[in-house]
Amino acid sequence: MNASAASSNQAPSRQFAFRVPEKSATFWLYALIGLLAVMHVSMVTGRSINWDEFWFYGQVETVARGEFMQPLQTIHTRFFFWLPAMAGSEIDHILIARIFMLACLSITATGIYAVAQKFSDHRTALLAAAAYLAAGFTLQHGASFRVDPIVTALLTTSLAIAARTRLSAPTILALGALIGLAAMVTIKFVLWAPAFAGIALYRWEDENWNWQYLARWVAAGAVALGVFALLYTFHSSGAAETFSASDSLNGSANKMFGLAGQAQMLIALKGIFTALPLMALIAFAPWVILRKNWTWQRKLALLCIWLPVLTPLFYRNAWPYFYVFILPPVAIVAALSIPAFVNRYGRASAVAAIAGFALLVWALDTRGVTQNQRQVNAAVHQAFPEPVNYFDCCGMIGTFRKQNRFRTSWGIENYLAVGRPTLLETMREIPVPLMLDNKREFVPIFEGETIATLHSDDVAALRNTYIALWGDIYVAGRSVEPGTRLDWDVLVPGTYKVQGQLVINGREIAEGGLIKLPRGINVLENLGSNTGTLIWGAETRVPDGDEPEEYWTMF
Repeated sequence: MNASAASSNQAPSRQFAFRVPEKSATFWLYALIGLLAVMHVSMVTGRSINWDEFWFYGQVETVARGEFMQPLQTIHTRFFFWLPAMAGSEIDHILIARIFMLACLSITATGIYAVAQKFSDHRTALLAAAAYLAAGFTLQHGASFRVDPIVTALLTTSLAIAARTRLSAPTILALGALIGLAAMVTIKFVLWAPAFAGIALYRWEDENWNWQYLARWVAAGAVALGVFALLYTFHSSGAAETFSASDSLNGSANKMFGLAGQAQMLIALKGIFTALPLMALIAFAPWVILRKNWTWQRKLALLCIWLPVLTPLFYRNAWPYFYVFILPPVAIVAALSIPAFVNRYGRASAVAAIAGFALLVWALDTRGVTQNQRQVNAAVHQAFPEPVNYFDCCGMIGTFRKQNRFRTSWGIENYLAVGRPTLLETMREIPVPLMLDNKREFVPIFEGETIATLHSDDVAALRNTYIALWGDIYVAGRSVEPGTRLDWDVLVPGTYKVQGQLVINGREIAEGGLIKLPRGINVLENLGSNTGTLIWGAETRVPDGDEPEEYWTMF
């Protein structure tokens, strides 16, 4: 057969492949990793801070003040004990913490490469790590200040140790310690159980089904339990006697699992369309595994590592940042699909596809919102020069003491399940001068309406206690119309400043005057012709400038 005939008999699927020499292909692989690194660094400073990030930073501030929090899933507060002492605002501190989260993401990517190389070669493993880093949700949330990057780095490193060593005594200790620490970071580490089972089965076959190898895993498990117990004892020192770890675990487990709702399915679809190269590799992986001439045990092992991709179907908290946590083992198995794509389209085409989708997500990501968040944060500190107790959705002002639940859908569900006006109960115990309506859910209250996410007594208490100061900032106070006399049930005792002229408990207070009001009924009269106002705090002032219209970026 001559050369032309051989050429004509080549598979049509290969003739359009864009092929480059192997050295050039390796160069473009490293260039891709460099490009992704640059985009991730830009996301650290350029992407707005999400609700959860403010919440996690607030936990750090709480522990730094010497106040105790429930010990499960808060060990990160010990890692970042130094952060509140840094110069700058809460937002500056979160951006600093993101640098450490970026380091965790780098560890995760290295772990993906290390484990994927067990099933493939150097270039294929690099592509698998790049596909994970380029996924839309990884790009947007991979370095966010949450527990997810921390636990993901711990678990991926654990997986690499299990995959690439025979579990000698030092590596058993390392594996157990990392898993025990991961369990303290978040209980959702259990969602990686299929991946670890798959690696154990894969390596057990490599060890010729030697039962001593399983004994090493048992030893690693014992180390993990020991490390968890030690960390829990240390971290829970000073816990309230009423705290119950089992109740916390049961409550979290009950809320974690359930059929995915419409919101989670929409998030999953967005995750697919913003990471098509990775998702194509993931979808193709089971077919590649099943058609290989391997033992059924090896096929089962690899399918177990792939299995976590299905968790969004039953994990209720599968929001975009969750995919940063759950995708690394799946990306590892996806490496098995890469050779088929590379053989068909060429390695350069694979690099271009991964880079193209990442650049599209990066280019379309919202910019400038962080500056608006800084403006709101600065306004609160300007209005209240000293920290006060406050209500808000997510703990946006970490140096102040948040006094209500985190108002996520989960938090609101828990609040309603209690069936009591917990905001009112809090206000009767301690002064809460500030309400920051940063979710803009309480606006209808001040228009005489009720809202389904609040107890009716809490609605009445908020309406009776707070007045608008600036944008979404509300302060304890009361406006009194001319010719009006009213009995005001003061839920926030303290010093109030008078604007206008009022008679309070029979005492006439001139413009700018101060009066200390006790908790309970106080009589307010306005004998003048202009509206009079009481505002909590001698130093409270209206912030400068106008509030930005938007200061959150949607998922």
